[in-house]
Amino acid sequence: MQDVTTPPSPRVIVFGLDGATWDIARPLMEAGRMPNLARLVAGGAAGALASTVPPISAAAWITFLTGQNPGRHGVYQFRKMDMRQYGGYRDEFATSQDYVGRSFIELAGQRGRRVAAIGIPMTYPPFPVNGFLVSGFPRPFGPQAHAYPPAKAEALGRWDEVQDSFNFTLSAAKTVETSDYWVRKYTDISLQALAEEPFDLFLVVWNSTDNIPHLFWKYTDPAFPAYDPTGAPQFGQVINHQYEVADGEIGRILAALPDLEQTTVLVMSDHGMGPHPHLQVNFGAWLADQGWLTRKQSAGSQPSLLSRTVGQVRRRLPRQWMERLRGRMPAGLRADLYARQMNLDQIDWAETAAYRLKVFPSVEGIVLNVRGRQAEGVVDPGPPYEALRDRLLAALADLRDPGSGQPIVARASRREDLFEGPYVEDIPDILLELHPAYTGGSALHGKLITPLSLEELSAYSGSHSPTGLFVFSGPGVRSGHWLEGAAIQDLAPTLLHAMGLPVASWMDGQVLQGLFEPATLQPVTYAEYDVAAREPGSAGLSAADEEAIRAQLAGLGYLRD
Repeated sequence: MQDVTTPPSPRVIVFGLDGATWDIARPLMEAGRMPNLARLVAGGAAGALASTVPPISAAAWITFLTGQNPGRHGVYQFRKMDMRQYGGYRDEFATSQDYVGRSFIELAGQRGRRVAAIGIPMTYPPFPVNGFLVSGFPRPFGPQAHAYPPAKAEALGRWDEVQDSFNFTLSAAKTVETSDYWVRKYTDISLQALAEEPFDLFLVVWNSTDNIPHLFWKYTDPAFPAYDPTGAPQFGQVINHQYEVADGEIGRILAALPDLEQTTVLVMSDHGMGPHPHLQVNFGAWLADQGWLTRKQSAGSQPSLLSRTVGQVRRRLPRQWMERLRGRMPAGLRADLYARQMNLDQIDWAETAAYRLKVFPSVEGIVLNVRGRQAEGVVDPGPPYEALRDRLLAALADLRDPGSGQPIVARASRREDLFEGPYVEDIPDILLELHPAYTGGSALHGKLITPLSLEELSAYSGSHSPTGLFVFSGPGVRSGHWLEGAAIQDLAPTLLHAMGLPVASWMDGQVLQGLFEPATLQPVTYAEYDVAAREPGSAGLSAADEEAIRAQLAGLGYLRD
């Protein structure tokens, strides 16, 4: 433990509204339905917050905690990515053990600050902090919280009074009820903790502004292809309700602070939300038409019998049940099933230079079949690799929808243009950020653009967008200021600076100095921090943990193939 060498700093409290966006929050503020957020915006600085690529919670929350880009912390998805495998993923979930020792809540603790963290995603398994931590999504559910120190779990008492709100076999009404329950639960824990100890750094994250839009967007937007007019009268305000509930909980906690005028407050989200893309872009078919991908001669234009059978089972079973069955398969069979669903079994690898890899609904990957990396690689490293990537980038950047003439790709990038660090090679060689209407499809034949089925759109009608929000308020912060250009990796160094602590020298993010009044801005300092080594054997999850996490992620559509 390092010596405490800095004077006491103002208390910092962070409210995480997972997936929150100004597109929803601003109209509610203007209507007087989010008065606490409106008050913080009026008295502080705010702006849009760029998420990670892809804009998924696993990558974004770890980037928030570490101030590092995914190329440095190594997590791009809930599953580990691996370009040596044609499927693109290892059969392994990312956990807190992928970054333990580097989160700013641990660094603040090294400098003597007392910290508490409740419900931050990607903090399972719980890890030591100078205070306490309650793990957030995804985590196994049971009668006790997963917390550090272990005695904290016992002190919190019964944990699962209601069913898990990520269990979307529940009715829509019950899903809303249980989601509200977990928001209140986290607030109650927060209020009790703050009454017992004046923590220097306090964080709480509510997930309802993310998980509810995934399922309920179809009730809110008449222009959405899978709009449900029959459910709209009952559920059309559910998403707005979650924002109002979160705003009320912010107000409850702020009202309990005796020294609010001396407290630095951050409200932030890890990404935004919007309608799920409704048009599939079959990049594999396009690559085949361009001569960069070769289908096996036996490959037909119709899905295989196995794929059709799996599809029928998926349509009949809730997604979590399907993933539970998949999770109990041997790893080899699971990988084979995934390959068939993605039509990878229809590709002649010995004659294929590039292929498509699903990354996220709004982000597609193009992987080059590199000699020495993949088992049947044909593209030589070095100049041949770069020349092919240049040709692909040029062609993909200009790709347009044949029906509308609209551009499909918002940005086509080499992976090293987006990321830096030891894990850059874990991501596809090319990343395609798509315009909002488009997502990736797995077809290797037929049209470039096909509609996503209404069944799929109805099941998961909301999806992540690349821009979240933030509000920063407190001593020395500019009042009524809108700041441009902030990114999620900037928050950790900015919060350390606001606490009077040096920024870790290995962080990628920058202190957002434009948030502060020039007269009060202190010079930014940097330091090395102790990074604890992993405990032996701490990286793995039990089979039961994996099954529970797989079901939760499937319930939100994060494991869709």
